[in-house]
Amino acid sequence: MTYEKTAAGRLTLANRQSDLPRPLRTLLLLVDGAWSEAELLGMLGASGLDSQAFAKLLERGLIQTVPTQASAAVAPALTARADARAPAAAPEPKPAPRRTAFAKLGQGLRAALESRSDSPREISAGLAEIIKCAAIADPELFAWLERHVDDLRAPQQHAVQRIQQLRDQIEAEDRQQHRSPSPLDFGMALGHVVESVLGFGRYLHGEAIGLGMLLAADLGQSLGVQSAESAERLRRLLQSAGLPMTPPRAPTARWLELLPLDGETGAKHMRCVLLSELGAPLNQAVPGEQVLQALERSGALAA
Repeated sequence: MTYEKTAAGRLTLANRQSDLPRPLRTLLLLVDGAWSEAELLGMLGASGLDSQAFAKLLERGLIQTVPTQASAAVAPALTARADARAPAAAPEPKPAPRRTAFAKLGQGLRAALESRSDSPREISAGLAEIIKCAAIADPELFAWLERHVDDLRAPQQHAVQRIQQLRDQIEAEDRQQHRSPSPLDFGMALGHVVESVLGFGRYLHGEAIGLGMLLAADLGQSLGVQSAESAERLRRLLQSAGLPMTPPRAPTARWLELLPLDGETGAKHMRCVLLSELGAPLNQAVPGEQVLQALERSGALAA
């Protein structure tokens, strides 16, 4: 069974004052007509949701089932069942392979960079993904972005085409090397926490990832992993792209509740992708206290 959002569901996501509990809101956010019920529950295994969650969203009119090819063929089959001489129906085409998340991202980037009707905020959010790929895999593209980031608000093909090549290359290396986390997770761990602090919808996804990269650069520099020069270049480029530079403020307890810290009490750490230099990502276990110090330096810890 697959589902898609209704108009009411999309309105609920846009409404920051919705009374929808966070786990159900997260599920609603992921429903896109492509993932099956089992796949969605698998992605949200830690949230404690089950099939009843879909029933609740259906009752509220926030999602609806997506007709399958089989069900769509039932009515004409019943109408024609008495006509024994009717020619045999052509075999149903196999469903097209589901687009990967990165394929969808590529379409989003093209829309952000090629459409003058998109808001500056949406364009900046798309640029965050371009900056991320360049930061972890292509120092030359990063340098090109430093010179041309202002031009990316106009139609521009170079970055879009190069980012698609980089994503394909990084995904292939991930499969060959059984690499986890992927360098593409640069900024993701902390970016997801930033999204959760205020509730999904306050930031565009690219804006949250930009803040995650900002915090990761601070962590890398403070741990002596990343040079101050490359960390500053990343900060300047994120700022030039029009991305937010200050994470949301929340009590320390709230950050600790959301940070994905592992390990024994007193020795908890967070697995992050940092940069040793531009184009050189590094998988690093960062002590929880170092993460909190980075948040404090950024002004994210409220009294």
